[in-house]
Amino acid sequence: MNEQPPGEADLDALLAAYDRELEYFASTAELLMPVMRALLAAIDAAFVTPEDPQVIAGARNARARYVETLAGLKPLIDDWLRVRGANQRAWEAEPFMDDARFERLQELGARETRLALERGEFDALQELVRHRLLLFEELLPGR
Repeated sequence: MNEQPPGEADLDALLAAYDRELEYFASTAELLMPVMRALLAAIDAAFVTPEDPQVIAGARNARARYVETLAGLKPLIDDWLRVRGANQRAWEAEPFMDDARFERLQELGARETRLALERGEFDALQELVRHRLLLFEELLPGR
């Protein structure tokens, strides 16, 4: 197999995709994390006082806001799926980069490292939301 090394335009496109991949996560987390926290608080309140129709309605409204927010993110998520993995492809192309591109790659890698802690918090919140929503629907059907 005789593959050609990536050209300058290819390298620039890889770096741009890596940057978009990081930006998509940061933007999504910034938008979704407060909505997820509000949803969890509303569900927790519903578990504490399941007999209060206003509290139950508040939890259902918080769930609706969460679903609306997710639906609004669909175009961003669709594009994120197209660039997903750009970080790995960019690092694989590192031997072909000049100094300026390598510096940009390192900056993107440092940004990804900074986002890693937030990513862990985001993933934990997502898992908690998924779990609590299931419980909410099972324990309070038809309310």
